Amino acid sequence: MSGDYGPRSLDTLTSGGILIDVRGTGPDRATVREQAKARGVRFVEFGFTSSGIDLESVTDLVERGSLRVAVDHVLPLEDAAKAHELSETNRMKGKIVLTL
Repeated sequence: MSGDYGPRSLDTLTSGGILIDVRGTGPDRATVREQAKARGVRFVEFGFTSSGIDLESVTDLVERGSLRVAVDHVLPLEDAAKAHELSETNRMKGKIVLTL
């Protein structure tokens, strides 16, 4: 959540949304937590050490539709440079996926 990443992420959420921080440490978290509360957004810190069991649990959540990822663009791996250009615009509302 360093730099402007946390506040920019909050800008993508509406009241009632959830901002999940998967790293859990850093100097800007208290500020982002306060900003989230003021906007009616939950700030949740989440961390884990991946294992086969963890990955199966995440797969189960995806298959049940309980976990969704916003995808903005899907590009072939050959367009990785274009993916970087898109990400640098700071206009993405979801992930950029590269396919093989």
